[in-house]
Amino acid sequence: MNQKKVAEKIVEESVVLLKNEDNLLPFVGQKDVAFFGRAQIGMLYSGNGSGGAHIAGCPTILDECEKNSIIPEALLKGFYTYKLKEEKVSEEDTFDWTKVNEAMNCGIMYEIFGKYRAPLKEYEVPEYLLQQAAEKTDTAVIVLGRNSGGEECDRHLTEDYYLTREEEKLVDIVCSQFTKVVVILNVNGLIDLAWLKKYDSIKSVLFLGIPGERGAVALGRILSGKVNPSGKMTVTIAEDYNDYPSSAHFSWDKEHPDQIMTYEDYGLSAEENGSRGFEKSPVTVYWENIYAGYRYFDTFQKNVLFPFGYGLSYTTFEITETGTQKKKDGIKVVVRVKNTGAVPGKEVAQVYWSKMDQEGCEHPMQALGGFEKTSQLAPGEEEVLSITIPWKELAVYEEERAAWVLEKGEYALRVGNSSRNTVCGKFMQTEQDYVLEQCENCLMLASCNCGKLEFLTKDKKPDGTTKIADVIERTERVDTVKKGNQQKKAAEVHNCKVQTRNFSGFSIEELAALCVGYGPGIPFAAAGDLSKPSTILDENGTPLTTNSHPVGYAGYVSPAIEEKGIKSVFYKDGPAGIGETAWPTEMLIACAFDKKLWYEFGNAIGEECERKQVDIWLAPAVNLHRNPLCGRNFEYFSEDPYLTGICACEITKGVQENHPVLVCPKHFAVNEQETFRRGSSRKNYDAVDSILTERTAREIYLKPFEMLVRDAKVACIMTSFNKINGIFAGANKDLCTHILREEWGFEGAVVTDWGDMDIVTDGADAVAAGNDIVMPGGPPVIAQILKGVQEKRVTRRELENAVSHLLDMTSKVTP
Repeated sequence: MNQKKVAEKIVEESVVLLKNEDNLLPFVGQKDVAFFGRAQIGMLYSGNGSGGAHIAGCPTILDECEKNSIIPEALLKGFYTYKLKEEKVSEEDTFDWTKVNEAMNCGIMYEIFGKYRAPLKEYEVPEYLLQQAAEKTDTAVIVLGRNSGGEECDRHLTEDYYLTREEEKLVDIVCSQFTKVVVILNVNGLIDLAWLKKYDSIKSVLFLGIPGERGAVALGRILSGKVNPSGKMTVTIAEDYNDYPSSAHFSWDKEHPDQIMTYEDYGLSAEENGSRGFEKSPVTVYWENIYAGYRYFDTFQKNVLFPFGYGLSYTTFEITETGTQKKKDGIKVVVRVKNTGAVPGKEVAQVYWSKMDQEGCEHPMQALGGFEKTSQLAPGEEEVLSITIPWKELAVYEEERAAWVLEKGEYALRVGNSSRNTVCGKFMQTEQDYVLEQCENCLMLASCNCGKLEFLTKDKKPDGTTKIADVIERTERVDTVKKGNQQKKAAEVHNCKVQTRNFSGFSIEELAALCVGYGPGIPFAAAGDLSKPSTILDENGTPLTTNSHPVGYAGYVSPAIEEKGIKSVFYKDGPAGIGETAWPTEMLIACAFDKKLWYEFGNAIGEECERKQVDIWLAPAVNLHRNPLCGRNFEYFSEDPYLTGICACEITKGVQENHPVLVCPKHFAVNEQETFRRGSSRKNYDAVDSILTERTAREIYLKPFEMLVRDAKVACIMTSFNKINGIFAGANKDLCTHILREEWGFEGAVVTDWGDMDIVTDGADAVAAGNDIVMPGGPPVIAQILKGVQEKRVTRRELENAVSHLLDMTSKVTP
């Protein structure tokens, strides 16, 4: 398989054409164009942190356009080429996370690298060069780059989300001199685009995202018309930042502690929520409730610049719903798509569902239920697509019943090519409520917070204020499930796997040593002080565990006890690749809306893992785009949980069905804010507490993980650093045991994120909760676990369960 060709294909299928007045694009035949913006020669091909990649000598946008007969104005080209030689032109990550054998991600590393990095300043183009270029051509291309923020650090609002002063000046002067302007967005997340309305000369806009090492090659082919763009936006582009419902509930400014939201800002008590002894206890309240992304904008009829699912083509299409059938697995919708334009192209048919009456739980105006992408259609050609909406997608999670319920009432199906361009098709009627799955209440609001928080709801009080959403408070848990008039243990209801391995020959120390990663558990382990032990010793001074992996290095391998048949496995970051190909980032990949292509990508990266002897790929990242300032949005697929889940499942299947490699989706769960996601030992700040209703957690933020467990059969999951309703995700039994194992039937291993032992989860508490492996671990965490055994916070049986889960996972990739 040619990985570079696959990478190119992904970009060709994913780039989104947002605007194309007067059919300015494509540039057919030889075309003289004035190029502006430093990213034309320093294209941002990769994100940063664990979602970054480093490849030398990537093609530039300027060079690839020239290869496709889009000729750059010579004097401007010379100006930018000179700048390339004189100074740094791109915002590449200074630390290569794909080569972490030179450094270790433990807590201290995040203090070192979790600092905000602002966008590089745009060059000021001499006025005489601009005027000379305008005399030669009426067409300009502006390439805007953005690679700010990142791991442990969210982006900023001014001079980042909004254009920088230098960018404003560049756009203004270019639009005053050229009558035809194309804007290319080479960005790692959304930026403000309201300024597009100011300039009549801006005819075309392309969302390139962060496209990997072959992005410029694909872009050149799209601009020249050799490829017709077919990508669709996986996030809503609002008119103003304050239009995003999370805008008042999202902290991003680490440099100004007074801007960080805390319990006290909501009239809550940090102490009552278990956060004691800290200088600051950050929170992020998911006030928008179930109204995430387009669910909010569509339900509350907010104007947007570009809606979810939107994307233009160089041709036009007609989409018609031709039939609907009830099937065992859901509703089958048959759609006919016809190319009504003049050039070949592809289209994405999208089906949304709406509950028409307001009985029962409140619903968003609509939600994506299914989609399919056509093959390449010639002018006049048509294709029939079958789209099935699973019954579970029509269900709501009722907190009072602790159940997934398909509610009685009338449902409408809407067919189109974006959330704002649909035609209402068939209606479906259900005569009664159907309980699709009985669960137990989990991840509920802390009782001390109930009645004190408002969450968004469509219901209004007579005075016009928002009604406080009904929520179930967290109480002492009883491990039973009510079903009819019977009561059964959760494990019996959900057929939870019973442990059968015999660990009688293992000491408590050996079990503890297997519940962590192999390595010293300190920063820069592989390149630093090699005298630090990677495990503990027995009474004879012999290491209890070893690293048996041929290429894996300390901190990224599991421990081996070879005489007992336990071998090491090798984990490797990350979502943009493992150090071979610099792949497009997830935010762009999802824009393809192409299941076959996602599977092909999974197969390609699985091949790279197999070649590099990587056993577990630490990806995909399936948190959601809750706020455009999140520093890792480029690593995440979408604001929509169903689209995210489908994309992640297809990639996972492409890896696991073709290679002896496992994926490890992350970060489980509700980790949509990087600012103080794991707190700060230097500042004595607690980890951020993600506060939300149980229904919101289950319907929105847990859904992609559930799909990966049930549909893609993942065997490894990484927990997040943050708290969820006051309890660390890595020590949350509701999350790691009751939901993940007892409800979803997960049989693999749960690992922490890397660097989890100082402020965040104690190793003993993690294992007791069902978080089997603490990474990178090492002797410091082994000591925590052994202390927990002495204090009876964790039992031998729980250690045996954790090791059994480790062996379940490793058996899938080791002979």
